[in-house]
Amino acid sequence: MPKVNVKDQETGRFRQLEGASLIIWQAILFLIPVFGILYVMSVYQWFGIALFLEQYTGLFLGLILAGVFLGAPGYAKASRTTIPWFDWMLAAAGLAAGLYISIFYPTIVVEFGYVTTDRIIFSVLGIIFILEALRRLFGWSLVLVVVAFFVYAFFPSVFPGMLQGERGSLDQLFNYLYLDSSSLLYMLNIASTIALAFIFFGQILLKFGGGDIFNNLAFSIFGRFRGGPAKASVVGSSFVGSVSGGPVSNVMLTGSMTIPLMIKNGYSRKQAGAIESVSSTGGMIMPPVMGIAAFIVAETLGVPYAEVMVAAIVPAFLYYLCLFMQVDLEAAKKGILGMKKEDLPQLKKVLATGWVIIPIFGALLYFLFIAGFTPTMSGVYTAFLAFPILLIQKAQRERIFSKLIEAFIETGKNLLNIGVILAAAGLVIGIVGITGLGFNLALTLIEIGQSNLVILLLTSAFVSIILGMGMPAVAAYALVATLIAPALVELGIHPMAAHLFVFYFANMSNFTPPIAVASFAAATIAKANPYKIGFSAMRFGVAGLFIPFLFVYSPDILLGIGQNVNEIIRWTTILSTIAGAIVLSISLTGYLFRPMSLSMRLLFVLSALMLLLPVYAEPITWAVNAAGLVLFSILTLIEFKFRTKSSGSWPEPADEKVNAF
Repeated sequence: MPKVNVKDQETGRFRQLEGASLIIWQAILFLIPVFGILYVMSVYQWFGIALFLEQYTGLFLGLILAGVFLGAPGYAKASRTTIPWFDWMLAAAGLAAGLYISIFYPTIVVEFGYVTTDRIIFSVLGIIFILEALRRLFGWSLVLVVVAFFVYAFFPSVFPGMLQGERGSLDQLFNYLYLDSSSLLYMLNIASTIALAFIFFGQILLKFGGGDIFNNLAFSIFGRFRGGPAKASVVGSSFVGSVSGGPVSNVMLTGSMTIPLMIKNGYSRKQAGAIESVSSTGGMIMPPVMGIAAFIVAETLGVPYAEVMVAAIVPAFLYYLCLFMQVDLEAAKKGILGMKKEDLPQLKKVLATGWVIIPIFGALLYFLFIAGFTPTMSGVYTAFLAFPILLIQKAQRERIFSKLIEAFIETGKNLLNIGVILAAAGLVIGIVGITGLGFNLALTLIEIGQSNLVILLLTSAFVSIILGMGMPAVAAYALVATLIAPALVELGIHPMAAHLFVFYFANMSNFTPPIAVASFAAATIAKANPYKIGFSAMRFGVAGLFIPFLFVYSPDILLGIGQNVNEIIRWTTILSTIAGAIVLSISLTGYLFRPMSLSMRLLFVLSALMLLLPVYAEPITWAVNAAGLVLFSILTLIEFKFRTKSSGSWPEPADEKVNAF
């Protein structure tokens, strides 16, 4: 099997520097995780130094701004091989704006009520630098969103109804946004600790063969069955996605291998791109490492990450079950065979070296659940432990030092994106808090929900998807958790269910048109229309669009939450939901043992809806679920009875007689 390409796939946004400029830029990128790890390991305490988290965060911000201004050109026609003098100046000024927090924060925290000239100057300049960095990395659209919130902060009293807020002095506003620990610094704290730790862990895994292990394992197990490359994509991407940094990087890492193989095997270009984009997006909701946003869910709720991870197990299983079933049935529908044995890695050989993944993830779970370490410490310690374990693989003992340096540099490069977008999100969250917009919006949403909860949920889902378009899920979730989740909780929705609801939809925006970044990334490999891939992805990823509604109305499927839960009802609900997901997959594909008529597909949809109805103590819900199961059984028997030998229902693997899986 071809190896996973772990080089940066989004270099278009960065300069291709050479010589001394490249060395300086890479040195800054290298130092970003180095200083972060030194802080997490509390090295400063060895020398008797007392340090606020915000002081380290200020240094992180300065390095991030310097890295962006040196690495990302300011306009389309700017040189991509050299750094102009004004970008050197901006980099120095950005570094100074961050270092100002590092140097003066001990005084600022004691005298926060006092607004001095130097604080206002550095606050205004720092915010301008953040907006410019945001423009360079993500374009004008996100900048305009942040600017719109600033316009609101300047003139909150002129807005009508629920939007009307209170305006303080501009001096206090800028002082609060830039220097208060509940605004910009709050989100940057997350970027500089949790995000840094797990991005570094992911880079160590990928640089030293972890991505190859996941993909080779998936292909060796599923490659020989019908639709083998697509099934391997689903399984491989689910694991690689949780450590690759995001859906786009996951698509580029695994899709470069799986998408061409899917097309070669018989899937259309549109379907191949859609399957990969949905698989990669799911990595963000897949335990045990669910992406950075999941750690913010835990922090927002004030619960251990272990609770979030356990609660997410069943929804993640349903997501991938629904996708896997559609992939399998699509292969049966088209008569797509498995791959030839000689084209696949041997499972025995993969396990001979791939077993090293087990102690690595076992250590991560131990640090998180048993040792009680913070997520940041768990990520860093696991990364250091993974390094020597991965070197047990003989193939990974070449270029050890250079690959380790690359892991640090790639971590820094990934943190440029995460750091800037979270800094911008922190400014918005600060404005929402200081103007009272969040409180007013929550009251209005509560009024809507009291009259019609479904409308509120649909509105919340829509807003989550809109905010997630082109924005990392971690930033989208942070905004929606501030704007919408409190209203859902006030209406009686379990806090875990409310936050996972918006968390899911913030992630699903990655394959949902019009700005489906994962679908666009897949389109570059599949050479297909990204919008067609996006709409096809909505079908394959339908589970991600209905599962959040399930756990709002039936939080029992979120394991580990609630007290005095009736376990019979919980597991009946879970089993009924699993059956409903399978039936829905059949209806969406339009195939079971033969191609289905429209009327038969609609009957399967009806059966799925009956099975997906949450099970309560009332007998009527049990009766509806049972009726759905009976209807499914009858429809399945009908389809089986009228199957034809030419329908291609059970194509065998290419090299041996094994039933389709």
